[in-house]
Amino acid sequence: MNSTCPKCKKVQDVDDKVATCPDCRTVLRRCVDCVKYDVRVSFCKEVNRPIDTGEANYPTYSSDSTYCRNYTPSGSA
Repeated sequence: MNSTCPKCKKVQDVDDKVATCPDCRTVLRRCVDCVKYDVRVSFCKEVNRPIDTGEANYPTYSSDSTYCRNYTPSGSA
């Protein structure tokens, strides 16, 4: 699946082994870009819990979205 890097805007191929953009090292899997995340209530349907808005927009290496196996970017749904 392809995902656009939120920082450098380059399209990257994302698989289970890729967590960051190879060009700028930004985490590619953001909750706000996933179809399973409800922005209105800041809730992830995959992990069945609320996700902080800051973490949803700017994930770290320890965020749930970084290595989420069921991450689905909204553009590929």
